[in-house]
Amino acid sequence: MGPPLSDDIWTRRGISLVWDAEALARLCSPGQVVSLREFLQLHEAGWPEDRLALVNDKALVVAGLESCIDSMQPVEAGEWLQGVVYQALISFEREVSCGGTEAALVLWLADHRRLQYQTSDDAHCWHCSTEYKGEQIPLTRCLFDGEYRSLRPIHLTVEKAERNVGLFHPRISA
Repeated sequence: MGPPLSDDIWTRRGISLVWDAEALARLCSPGQVVSLREFLQLHEAGWPEDRLALVNDKALVVAGLESCIDSMQPVEAGEWLQGVVYQALISFEREVSCGGTEAALVLWLADHRRLQYQTSDDAHCWHCSTEYKGEQIPLTRCLFDGEYRSLRPIHLTVEKAERNVGLFHPRISA
């Protein structure tokens, strides 16, 4: 993993996982967040500009990833993340963000306590709940195709204290 990111570049480019409500509130209002379903529909439709709700013309903020993951068996969720969500991320990067430099994609995770770095997997893993409690999904491996070295923690300074509010990847496609 790369060094911490202390500026707001994640609000203008790359792909990020963000779990801090204050950091998200600095970027957008709740009404500007789109659902994961809408994000996938935009992908399927070829990213029509008239339906693309970019915050400040620079960021698409998406919520609902963890709900989708939790509704599936862990193996099925991992396959879906790699086969569907990863492909939509690559498409966004290519078609909307011009290779990751022109717009940001921010995936909002409401419960970051379930996301932990696992040295053995070299990935941030999602800890499953309900009947799959105890199982994990290598979330960053699924979403970023295993490209962990470029991943950077996002730090936010609040009242002179720095805290980790998310993970930033500048570009996941080759």
